[in-house]
Amino acid sequence: MSPLAGHQPIAARWSEHHRPVATGSQTGRCTITRPGVGEGTTDPDGTWHPPAATTVYSGPCRITAPSPSSIVVVGEQQTAVASYEVAIEWDAAEVLEHDLVTLDSAPDPAIVGKQLIVTDIAYATERFERVLRAKLNLSEPEA
Repeated sequence: MSPLAGHQPIAARWSEHHRPVATGSQTGRCTITRPGVGEGTTDPDGTWHPPAATTVYSGPCRITAPSPSSIVVVGEQQTAVASYEVAIEWDAAEVLEHDLVTLDSAPDPAIVGKQLIVTDIAYATERFERVLRAKLNLSEPEA
């Protein structure tokens, strides 16, 4: 029920109207890939190659600095884990947890090549952009 009888608090096409502004603030370019499935291949010399990854998105993005880190214990050592926010175009193909986000270009060259692992997808009825939460991928060397 609307708080004001006969009125809609959010105008029709509200998200449509604001999407160009959100996309305009996505000053980086990202590629999001999904790890391949299957056994991979082995060369005659015994070198194993994982199955090929699938690209699910390549386009503008915005990476927002991490919220305060949470402390987790790994083995017997405390480690800080930061959660980044990744915004991509609202109509991008479906992104899943564990997909990999690689920052291809950005105004800050220090973050180019960084890879993040998607940990959560934010869903909403009004959306200007698709919002993902991710953490740094510490298991793979940087590109």
